[in-house]
Amino acid sequence: MTLQDRTKKILALLVAVLLVTAGGLATVVTLLVKDASPALPTITAYAHGTSTQVQAGVCNANLECDGLELVELPVPAGMPLQLSLPKDVADSNWRLNVQFGNPRTGEVFDGYRDYSAGEVYSVTVPSKPDEQLLGVIIQLPSNQGLAPVWAIQTLPIPASAQTAS
Repeated sequence: MTLQDRTKKILALLVAVLLVTAGGLATVVTLLVKDASPALPTITAYAHGTSTQVQAGVCNANLECDGLELVELPVPAGMPLQLSLPKDVADSNWRLNVQFGNPRTGEVFDGYRDYSAGEVYSVTVPSKPDEQLLGVIIQLPSNQGLAPVWAIQTLPIPASAQTAS
């Protein structure tokens, strides 16, 4: 089977168009991936038999945030919250902000601790029976005014649910 010259030219033109299109598509994909911001790592939080992944958002100094989702993880009063940090977070300087409340008096107490790069890869936030952990925030240092932030709200569990388990 021999092809006519005209058919050969049409096939050659189609192959050339396909190669140019594929090359252009590869270039566009490469540029998009190269310029994409890297994904922020997730932190694992564990309390009272439940584990969850916490995604980061980015906040400025006024706590105006983009993409920050508050994760809800119930932590009964007197029970600890355990946080497992990925290497990208633990190998940076970072801050752990905590907030406790006294269920009897309604008082709220804020505190924080700064960690040095590589100091710890997991943290246990203890509490006492008369203290309810209300929430924690993990922050990395700011980069051009913006900082990665992970937020966990530790909801109180009703006493009836605590005795049922």
